[in-house]
Amino acid sequence: MGGTPSWAQDPEHYRCACGADLVYVCQVPEGRDFAVHPGQPEQPYSVRADTYWLFLGNEVYLLACPARCDPAAIWPVNQH
Repeated sequence: MGGTPSWAQDPEHYRCACGADLVYVCQVPEGRDFAVHPGQPEQPYSVRADTYWLFLGNEVYLLACPARCDPAAIWPVNQH
């Protein structure tokens, strides 16, 4: 959590409804795989049966309100 985003394209900046500039929280890199829990279905067209692949070709960044004005004050940014 935290740190500096590795933007795939130009940096993006957003403002919360309360007026605060949203700050970088974390980044999920493209092609991220997550383990499949035992007994769960296989992902169609997956590379491996034991993982789910998310965000193929896309980087996902989460920005949040530093004022914590609302629990839902977080904004996902998608770049490819």
